[in-house]
Amino acid sequence: MTIATCYLSAEGVVFGADSTTTMRVSGVGPGASAVEHHYNFAQKIFQIGENSTLALTMWGLGNLPTTSYRTLIAQFADSLVGQNVQSMHDVASRWNQFFWNAYSTEFAETLARAQSLQNQKTRTPEEQYELDYLLQAVSGGFCIGGYLSPDRIPAAFEVYFDPTLTGPGPVEALAVGSTRFWGCPNLINRLIFGLDESLFSAILRSGKWIGNEQDLLDLIRPCCLGQPRNLPIREAIDWVHASIYTTIKTMKFSHMAPVCGGPVEIAVITTDRKFRWVRHKSFDAAIGEGGLFDVYRDPG
Repeated sequence: MTIATCYLSAEGVVFGADSTTTMRVSGVGPGASAVEHHYNFAQKIFQIGENSTLALTMWGLGNLPTTSYRTLIAQFADSLVGQNVQSMHDVASRWNQFFWNAYSTEFAETLARAQSLQNQKTRTPEEQYELDYLLQAVSGGFCIGGYLSPDRIPAAFEVYFDPTLTGPGPVEALAVGSTRFWGCPNLINRLIFGLDESLFSAILRSGKWIGNEQDLLDLIRPCCLGQPRNLPIREAIDWVHASIYTTIKTMKFSHMAPVCGGPVEIAVITTDRKFRWVRHKSFDAAIGEGGLFDVYRDPG
């Protein structure tokens, strides 16, 4: 699981993410069941190419079976060299197709099974459990953003994928001045809106709510915490960091599994500069007690 976010400003794009990745590790010995391990030094923000004005962050599925995201993103960067890329939307669409080609190939059997289950008119409880597991295990998405020369207009787009799709999903643009949260947005949604999607649905299904969905939205809206639009870039960085850090700490001290954690990583692409790390783990971050705090900080 992940807490990833992107803030699109008129000054540029801010990416943020935690560093925890969850992996199912097979048990040892006859009859041993798999257990979940949480590793706290994964990377979830990547520059696309070197000396670049493009980057992406991710959530959900952590890697393909035989290809790492690091490798796939580098291959995608290579594929853009010499190409007549028209716009940031074009970049996002190219990544969407490029990723889908690899995803649908390496998960071919999984996709076939998920789509077969999805297309059944009725499913047994066991089949529904299997479909729900596949949707959870091999779904996810990306937010890709930055700018192209010579216009230098910042943009960001989100792309989703899951095993029931038969082709790349839609590419959706973020609005300037907006923030999006993915992976584990429960805390931020509760903080800003007063409740998250699961709580909202639970109220509607409870039988105790006499209004309709719009009535509940109208009741909640005045209590939402308003967010400033188009923050200055340093304030946007602060907002992204605060959101991720708060989510990590809340998950740590909650009754739920620590699916978010590790160092907070933040990167920025401003319209006058290329990709820069604001906070980034060094390669020896997992070594020694100080690893959680040994991060690179760009002074400018």
